Amino acid sequence: MRQLHLSNALLIALFPFLAVTITSAVTPDPRLLSLVPPGAQVVAGMSAPSVPNRPASYLLVTPNNRTDFLDFISLSGIDDSRIYNQIILVAAADERGILTEHSLLASGHFDQARIFKAAVQNGASISEFKGIPVLVLQPLERNRGTSKEVRWLAVIESNVAVFGTIASVQKELDRHLDHSAADLSLRQRLARLRRDDETWCVLAAFVHNYETRRALGSLDASLIDPAHDGDAFQFGIHYGRRIEFEYEITAASSASARATASSLSQPLAGPANGSSLLASPDMTGDGNTARGVIKVSKTRYSEWLVEVSARRRMAAASH
Repeated sequence: MRQLHLSNALLIALFPFLAVTITSAVTPDPRLLSLVPPGAQVVAGMSAPSVPNRPASYLLVTPNNRTDFLDFISLSGIDDSRIYNQIILVAAADERGILTEHSLLASGHFDQARIFKAAVQNGASISEFKGIPVLVLQPLERNRGTSKEVRWLAVIESNVAVFGTIASVQKELDRHLDHSAADLSLRQRLARLRRDDETWCVLAAFVHNYETRRALGSLDASLIDPAHDGDAFQFGIHYGRRIEFEYEITAASSASARATASSLSQPLAGPANGSSLLASPDMTGDGNTARGVIKVSKTRYSEWLVEVSARRRMAAASH
């Protein structure tokens, strides 16, 4: 199995976008999918690179997901035997409907004893949850203003790591102990994406908002249409001679889905050069779902990532 080496990782954008150089055509690890609690509003996955020097991949995640990603890399950095095969980032809403719960699930190889020992020397502590040792990480100074929660890290049989808020990790460890199957709804949504998509995101309806539509609208102006706000959304990206961005929008009604399919099938405009969109989306309507594929050149894709990152930096500076 291919491995994700952090020397190949590149964070392109901050909130709410995380882009990394991840490019292997591996279906989501069933061990990780089975841990994702039903009802999670954001589930995003990426696999280890199979070919070097590929373009950066693109994921929609929350700022807390980004913090978990960076902190997990830092915590596991002491382990020179670590291997990353796949990573899944999860965000879930609390009782107020706010995305306060978050976690990172990773498959590969992790030296629990070494990671825990180093973290304890730096102020963490060790506890236990139903017989599973957990590292208790207090809020870090560098995350002030982003993540204020106490988080847990657990390593299961040295090949799966679970890191995030206490409530999220408890749910995921319970699913491990109960030998739970992957959530049927999540499996069905992922099954509708291509098996050779290298990265993927599944977003619940209320998470698919103006910010996500604005970023994607730079690839296809029809995706920024306010009519799509509140529709469930998912996408996968395949890297070949062209970058293929496959997406699916699930509307609240069949009529809304037909309107979505109609709007998304409008011709694209742009200069006829290597950095423009190559074709209009290929659309199919199925019940309440509209699907499409946008194909762009590698040059245009790289330019788009720069645009998204620049907008995020400007937004962060204004705040």
